[in-house]
Formats: sequence, structure tokens, C-alpha cells
Amino acid sequence: MDNIRGALKKSPAPVIVQTLKTALALPPAAARTFINELTKPTSSQRTYIKHISNSFWKGTLIAKDIKYDSDAEAVRRLRRADVVIFNIHGGGFRTGNSTMYMKSYITWIDMLKEKHNLDAVMMSVEYGLAPANKYPGPLFECMKAYKHLTQELHVPAWKIILSGDSAGGSLVLETLMRTYAPNIINDLNAPRTNFSIGLPAGVLLVSPLITPETNSWSWENLEKYDMVSQQLAKLVFKEYLDFPNVDPEDIPILKLARVDKDFERFSPKNALVFVGDKEVMRDDILHLANAIEKDGKINIRICKEAYAHDWFLIHEIVKQKDKYMLDQYDEVFVDFAAYAVADAAENFAKEKQKQKVSTITTTTKEDIGNVSETETAVTAQDQEQQQQQQQQPITTTTTPVKPVGVIVP
Repeated sequence: MDNIRGALKKSPAPVIVQTLKTALALPPAAARTFINELTKPTSSQRTYIKHISNSFWKGTLIAKDIKYDSDAEAVRRLRRADVVIFNIHGGGFRTGNSTMYMKSYITWIDMLKEKHNLDAVMMSVEYGLAPANKYPGPLFECMKAYKHLTQELHVPAWKIILSGDSAGGSLVLETLMRTYAPNIINDLNAPRTNFSIGLPAGVLLVSPLITPETNSWSWENLEKYDMVSQQLAKLVFKEYLDFPNVDPEDIPILKLARVDKDFERFSPKNALVFVGDKEVMRDDILHLANAIEKDGKINIRICKEAYAHDWFLIHEIVKQKDKYMLDQYDEVFVDFAAYAVADAAENFAKEKQKQKVSTITTTTKEDIGNVSETETAVTAQDQEQQQQQQQQPITTTTTPVKPVGVIVP
């Protein structure tokens, strides 16, 4: 397999795309074996890997030299991190793993430290794969892991960047939707109902699966250039969504593409989307991204290049002459993450200060109302001074705390 992997990575980009197209549509066990071998971490990359499996979540913590930490110390690093990347991998719901793109993950972690002096830890979820694990089982695993991170480990949401590619992008979006505005699955206009957890700082979506449906122009015209095929789409419907045993109208994931406004109900304020101009899901991705942009409540940046599905993470399908842009886009993501966390930290601090001022003002008014007549028997001069003090606004010298090294543009 190592020889095959080496040969494949040296092959022309179109050959790699077609090989991946074939591999992704193999029977489940064969497809998983091929993808796992192709993406197996190198010995140097393994020092960044700490596998975790407990009753709360299963997956990998990724950080510099975390391999040598105990489980407890690794979790402490996660809780202390300046930036936490909550990652859900892709693979058509039937292949993939939590360490698929270690080259990218390590680049982001190292660059966040070198450029912005931010300590970053990735929490990458290992969810059950189809056909043994059907929808919504894997989704619930991701939701449980996110709840563990935010409510049980008490990592502030303003430190968190959610990241997902392909099927993982779909799981990220539905995790957000079901966490913050779960009634959307029944009513597209339903409001946000969960305010106990703050919205995360940002979200990275790389060639996200928006809908399993395949009737767009890009599906009909770009399949020959892409690794995602009609055959794979049929397998997703059958193995993951259990079609035709269920009514499509009863599958919430199919409603995601119909949301076209009020994305702030479940989406972070900042979003970064990567899409390929030669991928079959292009039109669906751009439809959602453009709807978010038109809605005007989320800061969204769309990065589009003339390549196939998942080009930002599958570096082998990018031609040698264009490899330089991968480094540039890694820096785009790192700057995005640093800015998003700084922006969220500042907004969080402002909101806390606003609540503090409101509490102090309310308490002051209540105290004044409870003063007895005897206690208010003061001189006219004292009364005048007291009234002047009450009219003065309450001020504070507290400034919002931002992660070190981040300059907000």
C-alpha cells in the first residue's frame, strides 16, 4: 500500500481525482481501507496526535507534542488553548477519520502560534460510519462532543472555530442548527431557543455537502471533473439516509438547503467557505453562501478555485504550478481564525460589561427605593449631592480582553 500511495501522490492531478472517485464508491470496508492508508499520518505528524475515547466523545486532540501528554494533561491543554478548532471530517459518511488531513492541521496550529502567538488545539471527532451507523446517529455523536466541549469542559464558545469538509461540513451545519435553533427542522422560520451556550467564533466549511440531491447544473455538467459521483450520491442515500425506507420529507438534513435567511440564529458571526469551480456540489454551496451574504448578518468570505471537490485539503489534486496558493489559503484561514476569535472575545466582553452595568443600575435603584424616611433625614446639602451622584452615568475602565497577537482589521 505504501508503494501505491507513493505512486498515486506522484500522479497527475486528473489521475488522482479519478482514482479517488473509484475508491470512494467501493464497498464500505474496501473504501475505508483505501482512504485510511492514503491519509495515514507520518511518524513526525504522530507527535501531534492524542487519541481520546470515553463516554463523552471519541476522536483526536491535535496539538504540538501532545502525543507525550497524559489524557488528563491533553484535556487541560484543550481547556487552556487560545483557539479550539472543533473539526468534523468528511468522506461521504462512509469513509474518513479524525486525522485525515494532518499536513493542513499542523500547518494551521503552527502558523497560529508563529504569526499570532495563539496556542491552538484541534478537537477532531471520530463518528460512526455508514452503513453500520445511519443518520442521525453520527450527527448525535458530533452534537454530544460539542456539548461536552462547551458545557462539560466549559471551553468558552468565543474561543471555538468549527471546521468541516464535505460530509463533515453538513454535520457541522446541522450540529449548529440543532444546538442553537433545533425547531428549524420542523419550521424554517423558527427562532433560536438555546442561549445557554454562546455562538462560536467562526466556521470553516470546505466543499460542504449542503444537500444529497443531485439536480443542479453543476451536478449535471461537472461530474467528469470531480471525485464525487452519482454512484457515491446513491450510496449516501442508501447507506446513510436509509433511502427508500424513509420519506425524504422526514429527513431534516434535506431541509438545510432551504434555509435562506436569519442565519444568525445558529451560525457564528464569521464564516469562511472553500469551493471548487469543478466540483459537482458547487452550485448548492454557492447558493447557500450567496444566501448568507445577501442576508447580511454573517461576515462570509468565499474562496473559489478551478479545482475539484475538497481541493483545499486534498493537496495532491492541485497542480504543481498552483501549489503556492495552498500556502496562501492556509494563511487566509489562520488570519480568519485569529480575527474571528478576537472579534468574538471583544463582543463577549462588551456583552458582559453591559450586563454588569445593567445589574449595578438595577441594584442601585432598588437600594434607593428601600431607604426609610429616618435614613433619608439628611441636610439639604447632602440631598443635593446625592441627587447629582445618582444622575451621573456608571462608568468602567475594564477593556475587552483579546487573544495576544491579534490585530483586528
